[in-house]
Amino acid sequence: MKRIFILTAIFALAFSFNISAQTEEVSKKEQKAAKRALEAQKDSIAGVIAKDAIANGEWIFRAISMNVSGGAMINVPSNLNFLMVQGDQFTFQTSTGFGGGPNNMGGITTTGLIKVENVDVDKHGNISYSLRLNGTILNAVATLNLNRNSNIADLYLNMDRGTRNISMAGAVYTIGSAQVFEGSLK
Repeated sequence: MKRIFILTAIFALAFSFNISAQTEEVSKKEQKAAKRALEAQKDSIAGVIAKDAIANGEWIFRAISMNVSGGAMINVPSNLNFLMVQGDQFTFQTSTGFGGGPNNMGGITTTGLIKVENVDVDKHGNISYSLRLNGTILNAVATLNLNRNSNIADLYLNMDRGTRNISMAGAVYTIGSAQVFEGSLK
């Protein structure tokens, strides 16, 4: 009799552990789904803000990685590598953050006039902006590809002179929400 009671208790205990493990698993799945839904909602809001900023002509693209002329992508400080647009003027800066260079930050800083040449939306909702940059150091066609429902973007600069083209990966922000450190202009 004692054996039956002990075996019954062991089976009951094992059964209860199995049920609690299943409920924990379900709740973890629900938590992951809720987290994914929240991230998608944040991306969607950031995408709307980025599109509005571009439409208003007051935005900044902050790069997190850069590639010059087909080399390897390197990670860069996003508050030092950017393209800022304010109306019909732009500021473009590259920097290693280690000093030196024309802007005393290991890169270049240049300003100039900007002209929007083309805006194109593909069938998936991704937006491509083609901009003409005419500056003191930089004359190029810039193509900004903004991902659908997000502020994540890629920026390609096709230089007028020379063969050094630049591609950058990063995100688009409103000017007031993205702090950057601007080097000196020379």
